[in-house]
Amino acid sequence: MAWISVHESVDGPKLRSLYKKLKCSKFEAIGILNFLWFWGLNNADKDGLILYADREDIERYLYGVGAGCGIPAKEIVDALFNCGWLDWTPLGINIHDWSMWQDQWYKAKEARERDAERKRASRRNNKPPEPEKHEEPDGTADSSEGAPQDVADGGGGAQSDGKPPGETPEKPKEEKYTPDFDVFWGVYPRKEEKGNAYKKYMARIKEGYSPAELLEAAKNYAAQCKRLGTEKRYIKHPKTFLSDSRPFLDFLPKNPQTEPSAPVGTNPFAEYGEGGPDEPV
Repeated sequence: MAWISVHESVDGPKLRSLYKKLKCSKFEAIGILNFLWFWGLNNADKDGLILYADREDIERYLYGVGAGCGIPAKEIVDALFNCGWLDWTPLGINIHDWSMWQDQWYKAKEARERDAERKRASRRNNKPPEPEKHEEPDGTADSSEGAPQDVADGGGGAQSDGKPPGETPEKPKEEKYTPDFDVFWGVYPRKEEKGNAYKKYMARIKEGYSPAELLEAAKNYAAQCKRLGTEKRYIKHPKTFLSDSRPFLDFLPKNPQTEPSAPVGTNPFAEYGEGGPDEPV
């Protein structure tokens, strides 16, 4: 269950500016902020960047939850920008001081994720213990005195687990990754849950994204984190960066495709049997 935190420091000049600009009560202004933050939990990243949405999406949301409010949603969003609760950035709209207001939620969420991963690892490693073997000083296996060898080992001269004598249990195979993913992993600014990140990486490759594109996105994101001095806890997990919502696209250059135009002087209607510009119509 998601929740937001409301700090005592929210009751200050910025809040006063908001409710005076909207000509509403302090109660209503705090309610507007709470609903904005509720929406942000599912629509913004840890740094407060609102993903794949613009101000019209915010207006529609506030209009939908503001039944009975006499203030137009557009005026509310204008005031949120003017009073500094929302910011324009090169990457899009950002909820101001999001990491400060909702830091406790992300800490709790990450703690739950770590606990879940620890439990999964514990289940994976919870294997039955190997049978204890006793050896004599000369290195031969200890057997019950007087017991025939073919009875002690099942009559086949093999151990009870079906493996030839002296054969050690196979070690679990280590998960292998592609060389392209290893390069991606080397430049990504946060190393968490490599196996899950690899699954998301291969899913994006199957969708048609190239290793070069994913690597470029990782490099650009790492450069932004370094430039902004982003703390590790606020850097996206690699599996999140490569998730189905594709946040990595924000760190690739936009290349709009244009339709090719016909060369000057050619007849655009030639395929329909029409005459050229010099022929009679």
